[in-house]
Amino acid sequence: MSLWEYIDWDIDEEKEKNKKNAEKILKEFPDVEGLKEVLDDVQALMDSEVYDKVYEASLKDPEEMSSYIDTVDDLLKLKQVKLASEILKEPPLYISSLTGVVIFSHLKALFAGLIPEIWYVYAQRKLNHKDTLREHAILERLMSLLDDFGKPINFQPPDEKFYKKLKDVKWDKSAKKLFGKIHRIRGDIRVVRWVSDSSTFGTGENYSLTFLAACSAVNRDRNKILSEDVIVANRTYFKLLNTDISKLM
Repeated sequence: MSLWEYIDWDIDEEKEKNKKNAEKILKEFPDVEGLKEVLDDVQALMDSEVYDKVYEASLKDPEEMSSYIDTVDDLLKLKQVKLASEILKEPPLYISSLTGVVIFSHLKALFAGLIPEIWYVYAQRKLNHKDTLREHAILERLMSLLDDFGKPINFQPPDEKFYKKLKDVKWDKSAKKLFGKIHRIRGDIRVVRWVSDSSTFGTGENYSLTFLAACSAVNRDRNKILSEDVIVANRTYFKLLNTDISKLM
């Protein structure tokens, strides 16, 4: 049993602590449009039932979630997986200053982690190969449309040029600081809600949000992630959590 499991958390006290931390972030970044709404959404995760269910799904064995386990060859037939595997790095150790901000694991965190976990929660059944194909379509919409992924908008799916730009994306110093501060509030919430075993889920969240922020920058024809991209990434994440994506495609 983890040491954390002996702690009797005062939820109201923890919520107040998160509120104060959010207020500090707002004071430090007063000119970032949409930040208050994002911080409100982050704090709301403390009571989110769907967030709890997605976390529980992340702990399941793949065979519990899927009636069909896609092979590497199956996945490499999917356009975005193939392009990402060919262009993005996949180093044994991730250090953004050395490996680049975005590596193949960031796409995997979103496509092989977060998307199927959310899909499973809403579909309430084992996933199959057709679901994987539909999830790939959701991935393309997320990368290109971000928080507009659910709207009937025509778009150009990411291509080789997109990934080459993604590979070269860097962090703006202020944006990286903001990203980290928001992520720390989520981390505090995970510890209180689930006590232990949340570090892997937290890494998946971090990677997925980094990937979405980088996609936001590329879609705006920039090679640097700015604070506005951090906001867009978080907004996209919350919309994804609260959307029955199994009915979108």
